[in-house]
Amino acid sequence: MIELLAATDNSGFSPTIITLNTLVLLSRFLHLLSATLLVGGTLFYEMVVPIAIADLKSEQQLLIFARARWVFRRIVWLSTALIILTGTVSSLRNWSAYRHPQSMAQQYTQKAIDSYAHQTGQPSAAVSIKAEKIPLVRQPGLWWAAHSALGVIAVGLAIFLTLGRSPPSHPVSWMRINLVILMVVIFLASATRHVRRITVEPRVTPADAASILSASPAR
Repeated sequence: MIELLAATDNSGFSPTIITLNTLVLLSRFLHLLSATLLVGGTLFYEMVVPIAIADLKSEQQLLIFARARWVFRRIVWLSTALIILTGTVSSLRNWSAYRHPQSMAQQYTQKAIDSYAHQTGQPSAAVSIKAEKIPLVRQPGLWWAAHSALGVIAVGLAIFLTLGRSPPSHPVSWMRINLVILMVVIFLASATRHVRRITVEPRVTPADAASILSASPAR
């Protein structure tokens, strides 16, 4: 069975392309690592610390809570900087998919058809995808916007909780709220990637490719 992959020539393995792909993978890793540190730090600060110091005197509780907050502040600021930087890289890389998903889907399908034609020794054909309105739930740009907006709220709230010499009133309650927001942000990130792939990278089987080639004039 012929695997339909995006057409790749020798230039796809040039040092420049390999370096850029490596940087993209590193950026994605740092984005996930930063989100993990932020969620883990919030969970520890909100759930573990209060339970651990429950039996201590009030003065000792305040001292330990202040020290934990100081460490958490460093985690928040570092994670926020990395999340913004790597998120910007990812957004720019997939911007065309968010803005023009149908055009990107046509390009992806065309590459699959060209790859199939090359492997079978047939002349390729131009692909034309019928212009149809994409449902809202399948528009990757909307999922990306929701993920980005809620992510900004989450990191903004985390920064707010670490500003100043003393925490705001009811810090643990705010931490719990932010933890829920972070969970939703993670879900939206997963949903954004899933919707982008099923919309912009439609699955083209060998039978589909053969049908398109037989029904279309050769280029």
